Amino acid sequence: MRTIGFFAIATILIVSTAAAPSASGAVDGPLLTPGDTWTYRTNTSLAAGLSLDGRITLTVTAHGANEVDGRMYDAYVMSLSGRGTAAGSFATQFGSAEASGEWTVTGREVVDARGLKILSTVLDLEANGTLHTNPVPLPFALSVQNTTLYGFDADLWQFPLTVGMTAVVSSQMNFSEDFRLVYYGFSQPPSHRAGLAWWNVTYVIEAPVGIDTPAGRFDTYPIRETYADGSMTVSYFAPAAGNHARTEAHNRTATVGTADLVSYRYQALEPPTFLGLTSDRWAIVALTIGAVGIVFVWWYRRRKRPASRPGSPPPVP
Repeated sequence: MRTIGFFAIATILIVSTAAAPSASGAVDGPLLTPGDTWTYRTNTSLAAGLSLDGRITLTVTAHGANEVDGRMYDAYVMSLSGRGTAAGSFATQFGSAEASGEWTVTGREVVDARGLKILSTVLDLEANGTLHTNPVPLPFALSVQNTTLYGFDADLWQFPLTVGMTAVVSSQMNFSEDFRLVYYGFSQPPSHRAGLAWWNVTYVIEAPVGIDTPAGRFDTYPIRETYADGSMTVSYFAPAAGNHARTEAHNRTATVGTADLVSYRYQALEPPTFLGLTSDRWAIVALTIGAVGIVFVWWYRRRKRPASRPGSPPPVP
């Protein structure tokens, strides 16, 4: 099931840790609305042997009641899309071969609004490029489709959160994954994996730290998720962005994926608007209209003023 496990971690960018500080010191959940969006610069290693560099964008598309695996949740629905370059090596009939190319990913996820834990994910990854084999390079095509549903049994990670808080969340994971690698004239047998597994995650929220990203510097709350197999993710949530500024995915020995915020839109912290303009923009519009009005009145009165004839008294204003 873990063929694209860490890629899934890196691409599912809304994690069960996003929150914002309240006046009481508690960390409250962000107020996400359709149209909120985040773009990340990513670097991820696949178990297949490829390293993927590029950008991934996550966008809120809906908020409301959603059914996942027979249960109803108040949830956010997210769309996911991305693309970039691929490089690495594959094991082939000719031995290990270096590969390079491009990749795209599309997906959808449903996220619990109470704690922003992932309820379901659908990922479709495609990579195409060249195997640099001798004497003749070969084109390749790789595809991975992954669908995972989570049914929570014990759920103690909900808002509000406080620094130092820890909880163990148990869920039953229902997964299905298809993997296929094709290169000219040859094809590895496609693989299909599916099943049920218990998935336990230990959550910890740590003291705030500053993080520098391409989108700027953010004050963040690191939130560490540790899994039963020893892997973990660390997400640095930035209240000002409504999501994390950086995410790191680790196996037991190394970092296998990162995602750094490049740009975002978080509407809850945007100033209110009327007809698409904020109050300060309306003030500028009012001043502009007033100035134009003054100029128009001056010009109109000047045109209406009668012309003076030689020897005649000046017109009375």
